[in-house]
Amino acid sequence: MQTEQILKEKEIQGIVFSLYGKIFVSVLLVIITFFVTQTLYEVMIISLVNICLISVMSIMIRLAQRNKAVVYIGLFCVLIDLLIITILPFVWYHSVGGDSVPRTYLVKTSTHYIIVATLILNAFTLQSIYPLLYSFGVVISQAWMLLYAKADPRFSSTESFKEAFLGSAAHVNNYITNMAVIAILGFFLAYLTFRIRKTVLIAASNEVKSSQLSRYFSPNVIHEIASAEESFFQPGGKQMNVAVMFCDIAGFTQISEQLGPEKTMFFLSEYHTQMMESIFQFRGTLDKFIGDGMLVTFGTPKPGPDDAQNAILAGLAMQKKLADWNEKRNSLNEKPISIRIGIHYGAVIVGNVGISTRLEYTVIGDAVNAASRIEALGKEVKKNFLISRDLLAEVKDINSIPTKFHSLGNFALRGKSKTTEILSVET
Repeated sequence: MQTEQILKEKEIQGIVFSLYGKIFVSVLLVIITFFVTQTLYEVMIISLVNICLISVMSIMIRLAQRNKAVVYIGLFCVLIDLLIITILPFVWYHSVGGDSVPRTYLVKTSTHYIIVATLILNAFTLQSIYPLLYSFGVVISQAWMLLYAKADPRFSSTESFKEAFLGSAAHVNNYITNMAVIAILGFFLAYLTFRIRKTVLIAASNEVKSSQLSRYFSPNVIHEIASAEESFFQPGGKQMNVAVMFCDIAGFTQISEQLGPEKTMFFLSEYHTQMMESIFQFRGTLDKFIGDGMLVTFGTPKPGPDDAQNAILAGLAMQKKLADWNEKRNSLNEKPISIRIGIHYGAVIVGNVGISTRLEYTVIGDAVNAASRIEALGKEVKKNFLISRDLLAEVKDINSIPTKFHSLGNFALRGKSKTTEILSVET
């Protein structure tokens, strides 16, 4: 999933939430109208306007959820909000007598509470332009309303809050202060949504990067990279004792000749997908693909007490996964395949090999070479799953592994001066 798509989903969720909030406010206004209005005309007008708005907003919710005209829906919502806070005072004004009442009444209504609530709802869209446009429109609308009200010769003002609250006069300075507060709040919410949007963008971008890294690295290495300091990305490494697994497809040369290049790549992709599920299940780290082969480690980047046991369990799970895949291949009239697995436990150097501009996180050392020789030995002794005695000696509870081990004796592995006892794992 691309970063823009993730962010767009967050924006749609914000718009939908804002619309649901406005529907709630509209329903609340209809209910309140029945208790505070003095004329049937006001009840009918306010109820009709809110019912129409609820219907329109319900349609916009459906469109937004389908990712259609999201930007236009957001701007249309701002326009509706501005129309409501501009028209509503006039509806109330006409319900109490219209021109027979001084226009002072227009600036004494309680629309500021509705304005602030709507402004906050606009901020939930995660688009800073919406609260900014709304607050700018509100200031213009309210300033025009004040000028319109003051044009009436009967307009009266006072500097007393008590008189303005209880009497017929308006507190103009307080009205202007409220407009300034709304403007400042609008800019603040616009900046806040900008920061939140940027944070979501960074988080989404990191999520995408993590998803992309998972195509090349195992989950263990991705976590290490995500939390690593700058020193992690420098050439070098440290010595650790880990379990090293080599896995290879038996007779792959003949298989690739029969399939051809394109089908071979598809075959390998499907095969690697099957195997990696079992490897990652037991905390294995994919070091690299080597053609049809795989180099896997257990205990990197951080060693654990169950690394040796996890390596054997992963090998058994791979064999089981292969058996299931072969059944599927048989049903498709495709030849079954077999794999050879060799695992050894010993000291390796774990770290970055290369230069600062091109690094490869890998393992090198005697244990890696030994594991490779053990896997190759399987072809000679006609066994598909071999391990070293060094590996089995590191297993804490052999009885917890659902298999048996048979010693094949000591073998002089190529490149090693000492012999190594090799065991066959039943599958």
